[in-house]
Amino acid sequence: MRIDKARQELIDIDNFCKKACDGCTANDWYCPSECEMLTKARKLDFERIVRCYAYHDGDLCKVFRYIKQTKINRKKGGY
Repeated sequence: MRIDKARQELIDIDNFCKKACDGCTANDWYCPSECEMLTKARKLDFERIVRCYAYHDGDLCKVFRYIKQTKINRKKGGY
């Protein structure tokens, strides 16, 4: 997938978080607010999330794994 197509699908961090919550399997009563992964995603640079989404062809499971494993203060480079 190309980065411009990934930007069209994700639009912004709020849209990404909504898409992530819609795909989540947890019960709604269990998570009344955002989970730890979405809180961390908001702290990351959104372009890093878009590049990861494009690299993995829109597979949200792999994007979630990337967000959980990445460090917030990371050196420039990579996707």
